Amino acid sequence: MTDWNASDPDAARVFYDLSEWDFDQQAELASALAEVEIPHGWEGSELVVPEEFEQATDAVFADVEQRLEMVGKGVPDDVDDLGNDFEDSDADAAVVARELTDDMTLTEYDLDEWEQLERSLVTDSLVAANIPHRWDGNVLLVPTEDEASVDAVLDEVESGDVIPVINDGGDEIPFESLNSFFLAGERLRKHPHDADGLERLLEALKIADPNRPPRGVELGVWRRSCELAEQLADQLVEDPNSDMSDDEITATAADLHDLLRPLI
Repeated sequence: MTDWNASDPDAARVFYDLSEWDFDQQAELASALAEVEIPHGWEGSELVVPEEFEQATDAVFADVEQRLEMVGKGVPDDVDDLGNDFEDSDADAAVVARELTDDMTLTEYDLDEWEQLERSLVTDSLVAANIPHRWDGNVLLVPTEDEASVDAVLDEVESGDVIPVINDGGDEIPFESLNSFFLAGERLRKHPHDADGLERLLEALKIADPNRPPRGVELGVWRRSCELAEQLADQLVEDPNSDMSDDEITATAADLHDLLRPLI
């Protein structure tokens, strides 16, 4: 992260009023900003970022609000590039959706190796951040001026930190399946051949879809849960005569348990 002083009155700064956010929400936002290396500081309940990072910060806001299911975001105060107050008669005006125009310089992102779900998450995040874009096959085109914001969106999606909103008419994976993974890990880390633990694991795997996380669960966490659960099932069922030691089985079960513990 760049060396930046949020209190420097001569710096070009943008202020976000977060007086209506609670401590946990502010902490989540600060963590997300640090993850994508956006310099920031606090003046009371106001978040301060360099003016050059405003668009990237807006993208982080959009993602955090989606994950926390919040309505509205921290709105920049009426300040100029040097942090001085000014009157903005359009401050309460409705946000106008931006569109790509012929005079824009565009940047291309080849996302051919990404899964369709991940590309859909990118689209949802760009719409939420009001970043104009279009797809040419699996190539994403965006205004070059929005590169920093788009990079932040892509980093969030690629890391699995975005919670998908699935509205395709399919059945939602119940949260109970994640709870079953956790309980299976709890039992199998203590007793690697626990019958009840194995039964819970196999029942949950029957309905688990790595691309359809339970409501409120990050995609990356859910996919890792399914991966560990499949690995446990392979160790215990697919090849019971393998040389896999009980210690290796309990280690996998412990990884599954520890991954899900914060969510239960």
